[in-house]
Amino acid sequence: MGRSTLWGFGTDFTSQKWLSLDPCGILCVSLSISIHLFALFALGFTMISHYLLSQILYALLYVPFSALALASLFMATTTDPGAVPMGARPIPANLASESDSIVTERDTVRGGLRRRRGIRRCRKCNDNYKPPRAHHDSVTGRCVVKMDHFGIMNHKFFILFILYTFLTAIVSLALILIKFIRCGISVQPSNNVSQDNVNKTLQYVVDSYYEDHQQQQQYDNMFLNSEEQTKPGCDAMMNSDSMIIFTLLVIVTILFFFFTCCMLIEQGEAVDTNMSKIARMKTRAGLSNADEYRPVATEFNEVFGGEHPTLSWHWFLPLPVRFPEWARDNVLGYEYNSTFPPVPYQEPSDDTDTESAASRGSSVSLGRLSVTSDRDLGDVESDIENVYVGGGVTLDQDSSSVKKRSTAASIT
Repeated sequence: MGRSTLWGFGTDFTSQKWLSLDPCGILCVSLSISIHLFALFALGFTMISHYLLSQILYALLYVPFSALALASLFMATTTDPGAVPMGARPIPANLASESDSIVTERDTVRGGLRRRRGIRRCRKCNDNYKPPRAHHDSVTGRCVVKMDHFGIMNHKFFILFILYTFLTAIVSLALILIKFIRCGISVQPSNNVSQDNVNKTLQYVVDSYYEDHQQQQQYDNMFLNSEEQTKPGCDAMMNSDSMIIFTLLVIVTILFFFFTCCMLIEQGEAVDTNMSKIARMKTRAGLSNADEYRPVATEFNEVFGGEHPTLSWHWFLPLPVRFPEWARDNVLGYEYNSTFPPVPYQEPSDDTDTESAASRGSSVSLGRLSVTSDRDLGDVESDIENVYVGGGVTLDQDSSSVKKRSTAASIT
């Protein structure tokens, strides 16, 4: 879909609030929210009535886990994933090395690939600067740092959404199992068949096969008085509507359990290595150097942020990711503040550097000094007393003073 904006929400460079307006993404988010809400109300109305243990599990575990899952999904959807802003610049410490690097890119004019010397730029982002660990996302139309469906700033929320969805599936399976154990599996007549007719049919069957009065009485207690023997809260499972809801709940719970379990295993490697899936695939395939995607520091975790790399309480809460101030620019790979002009960064040219050096005059340290004269000074031991840009050079010798008739000094 690319960059878009609507009422200030979107993924464009000028959008005030981040929100992907991709129809497929909006559909997936809406479906996830709907399934969580369905499970929340279905469990509340069919699984926990008249049983204290189920009510405790539902109130203390399922409801908080479901709320945290929905909050994480909201944060993952509305948080800037680490999109590179227009006007971003290379970090000053890396500018020299990046400007001198060889960049391979697609030639949009003649086709094919071309190689040039300079910083990386994204043609799809209007030649905006592209940090080393950034990839262009065709869905949002922006370059995103450590892009792997999500970016470096909202990857945490995606993992939390998967984690809490997995935990809700476990609690839901526990509540379903408790219901089965407590109420058993019963087959009841449909609503359009009267209970009296069923009782008469069962009585006829019992009378035909059992003549012993005691056995008959046992079967009467089992079949004819089943409603009186039903445990409190189990009668909700007897009608067809409740059975449909119950069946859907079981299917959704099992599917989400296995899906989120696989996703957590896959995302665990990203947390452990601090590398996105795309970076790991490129490194293993030999398409990129492992050093290009390595973590910028070991003092914290790049997925969850914070001040140290070990497990912490803020990892489990859908709070914004915070990096130490000294490391933020290095993690993102670029330098930016609101005073930068909203145009692609331009590298300083060589002519500009030369003019700047010349304007500083004698404050510039001298490199190689070349002297041109009408006599050979190779065998003359001399000391240079004064140097004038574009002027002359006075030389003193031990035997006599020799004044140069024409001397040129140039600074290189």
